[in-house]
Parts: sequence; C-alpha cells; structure tokens
Amino acid sequence: MFRESYDLGTIISAIITFVMLVLVIRFMLYMVNRKRPTIQKPDWLDDERFDLDKRKKRK
Repeated sequence: MFRESYDLGTIISAIITFVMLVLVIRFMLYMVNRKRPTIQKPDWLDDERFDLDKRKKRK
C-alpha cells in the first residue's frame, strides 16, 4: 500500500527534507546555547549567606 501510493523519488525527497530540517534546528539550538551567561554573586549579598564551598560540600 505504501509502495503503491508513493514512488521512490518522493520517499527519498521526504527523508532528505526531514534530515535537513533536523540539522538546521540542531544548528540553531547550538548557536543559541553557545553564548552562556556567566552567573555571578550579587554585590549586595553578604559572604555568609552565599558560600560556594558550603554548597559544593553538601552534594
């Protein structure tokens, strides 16, 4: 039934189109995710309340 409805050229074209769409979406997500913001401690926060060493030891 599938083979009777579509010829080989249409199936190959659909596969190539799907692969190209997936590659373009992956590339766009890679470009967006490449520039990660650096999260820093706010200046107004005291050192006692925000200690990176204590948080690492808990894990």
